[in-house]
Amino acid sequence: MISLLQRKGLKVFHPVLKRVAKFYLRKPRYYAFNNIKVRVIPGVFHPGLFFSTKVLLGYIEEQNLTKMSVLELGAGSGLISIFCANKGAFVTASDINVAALAELKVNAKRNDADIQIKESDLFDQLNIEDFDLIIINPPYYPNNPRSVEEHAWYCGEEFEYFKKLFFQLKAFNAEKTQVLMILSEDCHIEKIKSIAKQESLIMNIVHRKKVGGEENLIYRIMNDSA
Repeated sequence: MISLLQRKGLKVFHPVLKRVAKFYLRKPRYYAFNNIKVRVIPGVFHPGLFFSTKVLLGYIEEQNLTKMSVLELGAGSGLISIFCANKGAFVTASDINVAALAELKVNAKRNDADIQIKESDLFDQLNIEDFDLIIINPPYYPNNPRSVEEHAWYCGEEFEYFKKLFFQLKAFNAEKTQVLMILSEDCHIEKIKSIAKQESLIMNIVHRKKVGGEENLIYRIMNDSA
């Protein structure tokens, strides 16, 4: 039902689809991609409701991740982390949601994926330089999250998520660590880019794909001096 409404051009936060999604996500749901199967618990970003996850996976599928150190920042169900582990990467999955991490651990075991799991609010408990590749599928709706679960959707009325993210990234070594972030054309891209610019960061498009009437863009984040 949800995918049918999306194909008709309704976005997840369209009033009709939002009601359907809320009803659908009231209990745990399973989602399968290729040979990976994950359980998505209520309050965790469901990879099947947005096209961004599939676009990211399609891009990552073309990359050689063998023996690379990969971080999925805000991993949710862990689908992308499991996918990267299956491609031979050493994967760390982080999230602010403890319940999500507990279920992610089960999902990793279910798919025989060796993943290090870390509780962290963005990079608070992580060292950026420990990773060759960092993958971010961020919350970008400008509203204040009222619970841990809502951090999966809302970036704050003043885009506090991006302000903190780019502040923590501003001194990273872009030649050593590749940072990829996906955004929908429906979000405030120019606002997000302006916040990055304030921290001397630039966002270069490396991939774009239109699915179901919505274009998703993958950016590589770099220092403007790189």
